[in-house]
Amino acid sequence: MKQQKTIKWIHTVWVTACAVLFLFPLLWMLSSSLKTGPEVFSLDFRWLPEVFQWENYVRIWTDSKVPFWRLYVNSLVISVVGTLGQLLISSMTGYALAKIDFQGKNAMFMAMMVTMMIPAQATIIPRYMMFYTIGIYDTLWALILPAFFNITSIFLLRQFYMGLPGELMDAARMDGGSHLQIWGRIMMPLTKPALVTVTVLSFINSWNEYLNALIFLPSNKNFTVSLGIQYWMQMTDEYNLMMAAAASAIVPIIVLFIFTQKYFVESIATTGVKG
Repeated sequence: MKQQKTIKWIHTVWVTACAVLFLFPLLWMLSSSLKTGPEVFSLDFRWLPEVFQWENYVRIWTDSKVPFWRLYVNSLVISVVGTLGQLLISSMTGYALAKIDFQGKNAMFMAMMVTMMIPAQATIIPRYMMFYTIGIYDTLWALILPAFFNITSIFLLRQFYMGLPGELMDAARMDGGSHLQIWGRIMMPLTKPALVTVTVLSFINSWNEYLNALIFLPSNKNFTVSLGIQYWMQMTDEYNLMMAAAASAIVPIIVLFIFTQKYFVESIATTGVKG
């Protein structure tokens, strides 16, 4: 018994040490964002500055060319609308692939899985030409529409739908329910953990998107948070301002995960058991 307690304490100390190591860059970023430029790399390092420089945040949020509030609005529109569209399309597609028998279903699913192996960089030029042709180049829709279709989300939801008992569908059919009614009223509410996981992953991907934003959103008015950080890295050598921009960028991700971590962990655990 005493040996087991000792082992548990060792594990606790080890995990705590790993957590501190992972948090160290984040804490350094937050500390640097509240310092003056010379204090960031001062030989006399201090975690807390002598005077908190809150004007660093004021400066980046009210910049005349690229105000961070506008970047936040653009990123939130892209992330929220893209995530909602992805939830709808992925859920319906996952339900169809898991619960509806139709000719060519397996071949279609395999073809969708194969597309996961195609590097995103290989489709940049075709997407550029297509977006320019249909008139959404240099608009937020250039990032929103592609976010609607995500093979990983479809696969995850398909696995969850396959784990649901078929008797639920049989009972609903006996009551005259259509596939749309069965999906919307019975099956989809039972996949709440998976939907939350898709929400978190989709929001993070859209919020952190850099390459596509760099190529398809050249105008300052359409800059996202990721492009805003790059802007401050190019326009100044003041690391305190760069760290203030980076610290501002991570707030929505942290808030989202705090409120959804229960369902996120549950989804991953359940998927592992059913797999």
